[in-house]
Amino acid sequence: MNEMITVEELEKASHNVQRLAHFIGERRDWILASDAEEAARSLAEAAQSLAAVIARLANSDLSDSLEVRQPARLNPSGRVTEARLTKFADFINQLRQWFSLHDGAALPEGSDRAVRSLQSALAGAVQAIELLLGPASGPGPAESPLVSGDLGPVANVDMAARLVLEDTPARPLLQVFRGVTELTPEAMTMVDEFFAKQGIELKGAERRRFQDKALKWIKGTPEGQVLVVRMSGLSGKAEAYSSYRPKGA
Repeated sequence: MNEMITVEELEKASHNVQRLAHFIGERRDWILASDAEEAARSLAEAAQSLAAVIARLANSDLSDSLEVRQPARLNPSGRVTEARLTKFADFINQLRQWFSLHDGAALPEGSDRAVRSLQSALAGAVQAIELLLGPASGPGPAESPLVSGDLGPVANVDMAARLVLEDTPARPLLQVFRGVTELTPEAMTMVDEFFAKQGIELKGAERRRFQDKALKWIKGTPEGQVLVVRMSGLSGKAEAYSSYRPKGA
């Protein structure tokens, strides 16, 4: 499926993403709910993936010339919930999958404005999420430990570390044992080594809990995507969270 995308479809997508970006932008100074950090990062990853698809379709990355304007801050402040961010991420992923089906199609004449508006809205959403998440870098030599609102010190982890997990026939990550789907020994080793590089040794029930979580993430990987596991320490402890990116990206 790679027939032409219409200007009307682009404008509709742009309008919906602008609404999403406006909602988050108004709340960029709010506090994330305690369980919402992973959802926020997944939403940012989804928005960046969609922006890459749009840039490929438009045969141009306008990121350097985009004008991103955040809406007025919404007061009084509150908390941004995990459920809301998850719903937004699901919508953006569905939109990306739809655009991906048209990969290779030519955009119609007169679509430049809608494309630019869509890219600007995506950039604004990512920017607002980054503000919600707060500082992601470590303190300088003479600085005190970073704090994120009332969440306490940031844990010392490598937030740039990535574990890419792709289930393929040549290198399966899942196996079935006595009717139960589980991680393969190789997948378990990859996970253990990823944590070990962070100075974290998972043992016993904690290791089993994360293996169950990784199993769920792998089984839920969208078609044409690979699972990317990252580390965060903004909550004050080392935590892993999932995101997805297109194969080969």
